[in-house]
Amino acid sequence: TEAPAQMRISWILCILLPLGLENVEGTLVIAVDKSGSMADDNKLTKVKEVLKNWLVHTAPQDGEVGLLAFNESTHSQYGFDLSKLHTLNRTEIAKQIDKIEALGGTCYGKAMFDAEGLLGGESGGKILVIGDGKLECTDDISMDEIANRAIKNKQTIYTINVGNELDKAIENASRKTGGINFKLDIDFSAFEMEEQINEVFEGGKTIHIYDENSDDRSSRSVQGQSEGCKKYELLNHFRYRKSGHADDLGRSYCDNQHQVIMKTNDVDFHPSPDWKGEGWYRFDTFNGKMPENAPGGDKCGTSLAGWVKGSHPSNGATKDVEICFSDDSIDCITSVTAKISECYGYYVYYLKELTCMQRYCVE
Repeated sequence: TEAPAQMRISWILCILLPLGLENVEGTLVIAVDKSGSMADDNKLTKVKEVLKNWLVHTAPQDGEVGLLAFNESTHSQYGFDLSKLHTLNRTEIAKQIDKIEALGGTCYGKAMFDAEGLLGGESGGKILVIGDGKLECTDDISMDEIANRAIKNKQTIYTINVGNELDKAIENASRKTGGINFKLDIDFSAFEMEEQINEVFEGGKTIHIYDENSDDRSSRSVQGQSEGCKKYELLNHFRYRKSGHADDLGRSYCDNQHQVIMKTNDVDFHPSPDWKGEGWYRFDTFNGKMPENAPGGDKCGTSLAGWVKGSHPSNGATKDVEICFSDDSIDCITSVTAKISECYGYYVYYLKELTCMQRYCVE
């Protein structure tokens, strides 16, 4: 026999951040699909990284945010006593998100039912469901019933669908409540999903994604420990920055915005399209960080590949480091100094302009 909704809510992974709003009109409950299919293509891993960064650093101070994880049910061993949570425990929340594992089937209806209950009856609020859009539950609550309950309670349902086509019943239920259905490809960027979460939440800070066809500087403002955590540029030419990548069909890059295109040994050197001059940077990849071992020569889309000689900081610290540049035979043929800040979930780097044939790498 299924437990009543009030009991189920006490068993789910349910995290509420009281961020200062006095009524639930500004309240958002995020329901995360943790079914087995979310393990495919590391979808759940990517979603968890986005949620950790958003909850710890980006969620605006005004409003309330709840989080639950679901598969064929919303029962979970990751239970929380809501009365013990406050804005100072966001890093603890991030640790709990790490424990979510992909397993079982998918019951969107039950998850939305519990999310509606968490918001409270006829009091408004928003529900954001993040998943892969697969309905795998034979005894689920119908989407029509979910939509009608949400309308009665003045609640709006939104979805972020990763990889697959969203089930039409879910899509229609969301639209019926006035919500929006977002679609992300399997290889989505963290910033794409964060931008969609902020759009749903409203009042959040806008995330600007770098466009190499635009002259606008791409920057990102967040709540963080160091100056770099608060504003940085994005290094998103990541396919060619990876430590295992050579050149781009005879084209190599330099982290020098004033570099004049030149040819050396039949290789054309160009300024990196994502390089904006000396300043704070973050690699636009999941868990993006510079390697701590020499990649060798002709890697990262350049001749001399940059790597961190030493280790990265932890627990919100900032440290000075040496960035070495390697070729085929020498691990540190030359070097520059840099700063690295750990922003409770990702790294930012204060990087200097380089000479030609040098570039900063990402793992």
